[in-house]
Amino acid sequence: MQKYVLSTIMGVESLAKKEIERQWGQIEEVVDRLVTFSGGPELIPRINFWSRVGNKMYMLLAEQENVTDFDTLFELVNSIHWKKYFKKDFPIIVKATSMRSELTATPTIQGIGKKAIVKSITGGTDEFVHEDKELEKMWILILIIDNKVRVLLDTSGAALHMRGYRTEAGEAPIKESLAAACILLSNWRFKEAFYDPFCGSGTFAIEALMIARNIAPGLRRKFAFEWLNLVDWETSEAERALARKKRFEWDYKIYASDIDPEMIRIAKDNVDRAGQTGRIEFAIRDFKDIVQNDKLSGTIITNPPYDKRLKEENIDSIYKNLDKLFRVNPELKGGVITGYTDFDNLIKLSEYKKRKLYNGGDLCYLYRRK
Repeated sequence: MQKYVLSTIMGVESLAKKEIERQWGQIEEVVDRLVTFSGGPELIPRINFWSRVGNKMYMLLAEQENVTDFDTLFELVNSIHWKKYFKKDFPIIVKATSMRSELTATPTIQGIGKKAIVKSITGGTDEFVHEDKELEKMWILILIIDNKVRVLLDTSGAALHMRGYRTEAGEAPIKESLAAACILLSNWRFKEAFYDPFCGSGTFAIEALMIARNIAPGLRRKFAFEWLNLVDWETSEAERALARKKRFEWDYKIYASDIDPEMIRIAKDNVDRAGQTGRIEFAIRDFKDIVQNDKLSGTIITNPPYDKRLKEENIDSIYKNLDKLFRVNPELKGGVITGYTDFDNLIKLSEYKKRKLYNGGDLCYLYRRK
């Protein structure tokens, strides 16, 4: 069986592991931000179509421990049968990441990796291969952790959080994969209502709807495995057709609001692009009005504004009102994801479970109501 690696957000590796197991992948190893698994070629389209919290899915081409010099690295990369994967004229892009290892100079690692690949393809007769910059790229990742080298072929292309529906967004948008992770961690019961009172471009509401309806998030985009022909067309299309059949037609109670009419317009357009027109109830509302007048039950997951989106004098009142919303609605579950570290001082922290997460490179925390 072929080995694969799914990279993911720090802190949600357990969710990624469950995703892979649900698609019949055999788990090999789980470490920070990486889940290694094995299985047949059908897993390439399957995981790319279905992963909600993954970043990229890679095919593991080679691995070796105790690599401490560049000659050994060159030989490892060169030993791979690159003609099997290289398509004529496709640009080859080599990236490198090194942690706690002897080989630390990533530009040098990338250069040696590219040289080894070219030598393998040309048989040493040429120092270059023709690369048409207009074609899709072939991405290679050389990952070195504790002197263990993994050579990985990117099967995803664009990161998996790029579902294809969010072509417009507000300031400091949350990644779709992180939004999905927060919803999954909230243990939302789909027959209950779901709320996002600071919906912005609608990411939480759209991800909640796709989770509830069992819609594979990758069905509306293209992947590297398609232009690299890593999987035969019949297998890929069979997996795509099977994924389409698995969606549910139940009507779910999903409510999203924002004080900004322009953001509501953007959110509605994003819902349309996701193919879910009319399935989310949007409203232009001030959050204070919701706290003062609404009786809520169900689950709320929201990313309220903080320093990146709002002047500091208004932040504390928003977060105090969020805490109040939970206290006056005891049947309301869920939580808040934010990078606003002073939230700890505005709430009774013992009433929340706090989890460290990352929105891209930005540290944030999910405060889930107990």
